[in-house]
Amino acid sequence: MRYKNNVLEKLGQIDTIANRLNVQVNRGGTQDQVLESIEMLKEAIENARSMVSIEADDFDQQFRPQ
Repeated sequence: MRYKNNVLEKLGQIDTIANRLNVQVNRGGTQDQVLESIEMLKEAIENARSMVSIEADDFDQQFRPQ
């Protein structure tokens, strides 16, 4: 997987955002803060999804007729 490190970095960002969201909810963050974190989380997930979707499927490459 060519983009493995990039995807792992994005997953780390997703984890960080999820933890921030958890703190905001538990400590009574404002609705705007929580909604902003949710938007950031959605964007990070979409970025990771797009990186994975452009990656060629290793199985298809191994068994594709030459």
